[in-house]
Amino acid sequence: MKWWTRARLFALACLVWLVAGARAVEDSMGHDDGSVGALPSETSGDAPVKRIKFGEKVPVDDVIGPVVINRDCTTSYVENWAELTRGEKETTRRRLGARNRQRHEACRRRHGDGGDDGEL
Repeated sequence: MKWWTRARLFALACLVWLVAGARAVEDSMGHDDGSVGALPSETSGDAPVKRIKFGEKVPVDDVIGPVVINRDCTTSYVENWAELTRGEKETTRRRLGARNRQRHEACRRRHGDGGDDGEL
């Protein structure tokens, strides 16, 4: 068998493999006509949707809460932030601020300064 015949057979096998893969993706998406599903509407979820404009500054602290520096120097957020009362949020911010300063310093000692700007 000549090399170009092998090359054509290889190309045909690749094409069949790609078409089969594309069909499998379409089947997993549940769209037979190749269309893409729409984004959920504003009224489809439980939480209200806030529209923001490009470039608008959004206070994420009110939405996801303050950053928590964990003992292993990773970060996370308060999971139940949305359910806390205003007083609980103020107390949490105050206590987290003090604890985060201590943990940030400990992480700095453990991992070094991390550069000229003082970031971790």
